[in-house]
Order: sequence, then structure tokens, then C-alpha cells
Amino acid sequence: MKASIRHSDGKDMPARESTKSSRIEVRIEYERLDYIHRAAAAMHEKPSDFVRKAAFDRASEVLARDLVTLMPAAQFDELLSALDVAEEAPRLAAAAAKNSAFIRK
Repeated sequence: MKASIRHSDGKDMPARESTKSSRIEVRIEYERLDYIHRAAAAMHEKPSDFVRKAAFDRASEVLARDLVTLMPAAQFDELLSALDVAEEAPRLAAAAAKNSAFIRK
């Protein structure tokens, strides 16, 4: 079974091999770099692994939020109520009344 990654657009993409071949370079203040090095050491990780994991975790949070719509409870209740009220759709009713071109067996 091959691994895949589900993107925010709903498509599954094959996971790439674990070989790290892409690079991201970042300019950072010395104090922040030192802070990252100390945190990585506390986790017994290389600074590059620590930064990679932190960036991936943050990206996952951002993309997960992209899939969710937040609204107040009252607005949500109003939305659901609006869905319960059927509007007249004469063209749809006419289409539904026609004989079907397909026959179910």
C-alpha cells in the first residue's frame, strides 16, 4: 500500500520518498537562532529537524483551519433554519415530472 497525502483541495497526492532534497533558507536574528538551538537541544534533536517539524506542524494547523468555517451559534442555527425552508422551483418540478430516459432494473 502506497502512502498518500490529502491536500486541502481534497485530492490525494502520492507521498514522496523520505529523501530530503529540497531546501528552505531563512534569515533569522542571532537571539532567535540561539533560542531554537536551545529548544532543539532540550528535545535531543538537530536544529534543522526541530525547525522542519515545527514548520510542518504550523502548516498543518493553517491548512486544517482552511477546511473549517467558524461562525457564532446563532448564525449557524439561522443557516440550518434557512435550509429547512423550501423555495419554489417550477423548472425542477417540471423536470422531475417528465418520464425518465433511464429504466431501473
